[in-house]
Amino acid sequence: MLSKDMVKTRLQQYNTSDGDRYRGHPLGTAAVLVPLLYKDGDLHVLLTVRSSEVRSHKGDVCFPGGKTDPEDKDSTHTALRESEEEIKLPPEDVDVLARISPIPARDGMLVTPVIGFIPDSFKATPNNEVADVFTMPLENFLQTEGHSDEEISWKGIPATLHYFQYKTNGKTFVTWGFTAMVAMIVAAVIYKRTPDFDLENSMDSYIESVRDARSKLYATRNSSKM
Repeated sequence: MLSKDMVKTRLQQYNTSDGDRYRGHPLGTAAVLVPLLYKDGDLHVLLTVRSSEVRSHKGDVCFPGGKTDPEDKDSTHTALRESEEEIKLPPEDVDVLARISPIPARDGMLVTPVIGFIPDSFKATPNNEVADVFTMPLENFLQTEGHSDEEISWKGIPATLHYFQYKTNGKTFVTWGFTAMVAMIVAAVIYKRTPDFDLENSMDSYIESVRDARSKLYATRNSSKM
């Protein structure tokens, strides 16, 4: 089992404050918390399911998080504030390990993933935005079992959508799109390996391609404002 110290050391190699550079992004910024915990000796990640009461992405599996408020100090503040609102996770109970570079969501908003350990005993109390909460082994996001993908064009940029099916407590959840991408990157960094399924390039190249897509989108939107 990977120790907390080892997880932190590996994530720190990718730690950045890049997300706070983009607060003026025309399509907005947001942050999500990638909550890690240990369950039955395995490293798990906590995920939520959006309820039917939210305006967008109803029923999607996602990380707790949301849009940046003007009062938020930084992306970590955003992620912790939203997590407390959505699942009653006290900010002081989160051991923040790292922030990775912001990633464009499908609506173009730039989202900064904030990774942290939460208590293994944490029990979520969802608000009306959250229909369900579950955990799954983080390493599943590097394995072929339950995985599928499809090729798409996003904002004119070729991209691959990854899907991960997981069954727990008699329910089946499918994590895909942005959330799956973030989970794949975090898992690859922590376990220091590429996924078992095919990627065109190494995970480092994959991460770099995500950064390029973000930069191109940001430049295009800024140009349109001139």
